[in-house]
Amino acid sequence: MNVGKAVMGVGLVVLVSSVVAGADDSVEAVPTREQVREAVGRSLPYLETAGVSWIENKKCVTCHRVAFLTWSHAEASRKGFAVDLAKNRERVEWSVQSSLEKKEKASDIDGALNIDGLAQILLGHSADPSGALPEQQRATLVQIAVKGQQPDGSWKAGGQLPGQKRPKEETAQVSTMWIALALGSADNGEAAVEARRRALSWLERAEPGKSTEWFVARLLLNHQDRDARNVASVIEQLKAQQNKDGGWGWLVGDPSDALGTGMALYALSIAGVASDDPVLGRVQQFLVSTQLKDGSWAVMGTKANKKDRVEETASYWGAAWATLGLLQTLPRS
Repeated sequence: MNVGKAVMGVGLVVLVSSVVAGADDSVEAVPTREQVREAVGRSLPYLETAGVSWIENKKCVTCHRVAFLTWSHAEASRKGFAVDLAKNRERVEWSVQSSLEKKEKASDIDGALNIDGLAQILLGHSADPSGALPEQQRATLVQIAVKGQQPDGSWKAGGQLPGQKRPKEETAQVSTMWIALALGSADNGEAAVEARRRALSWLERAEPGKSTEWFVARLLLNHQDRDARNVASVIEQLKAQQNKDGGWGWLVGDPSDALGTGMALYALSIAGVASDDPVLGRVQQFLVSTQLKDGSWAVMGTKANKKDRVEETASYWGAAWATLGLLQTLPRS
């Protein structure tokens, strides 16, 4: 995808980024590696407790919950945290089996109606060294995703995602980017390669989104394609959008929250921004300093009808992304 038409000129962005990065002299010192580990250590029990409660009470994979529980814990294990991998594998297995079931009165199996959640399972576990996603299961999920692609190359956002506080077209673009990322996360066969190609073709006409998530998914796709020029452009664009307190809102320009900040930290780290980069240090400080005692972060609702209050699902989603982002700044154990 030619991000050049979708992103501001690099020269201007670099200038804006430099101004923003040094705009707030009150930002506290960068947290130590141990403080970052402590923040992750507090978040993991919260993610497990609230995630398992969702499984037991809602019996639903959903697009904001269960895959993020297992993804965050698999990544934490790779970074040396004590994780019960047997339980994590059981939860991944439950997620896959639940995705293949047809719920009462449903028009299709759950995975076909929740391709966003299905993509998160693929992203979190295709390369999972714990072996939580066997080859046959991965192939089945890929097949469901490919089958659900629209004739124009896009994917429709599932569940309640179209009700988010951003244009529906952007939500469809973001879902399409995440699914394309999932299809490119491993050798998923010729059908997946073709589906991904068609998705990128559809995305060519996309204008810059209103959400930090749009730029995050765009950056991860560019990185997956080893498109160094556009990776650099989107990195500078994200840096330019950073708030004075070191974070990002889920929507560009909104007050900082763990959701937008965690996503941005994850993508910037994956794309090669060094963990000792001052920009990332300010991000780490924002997350460490705003974490609540129970290990979570307060996040305003992402849906249009819940945008004016802290909402539990958005807070869980934000805690998961904050954890994934912080983990990316830590070395492998």
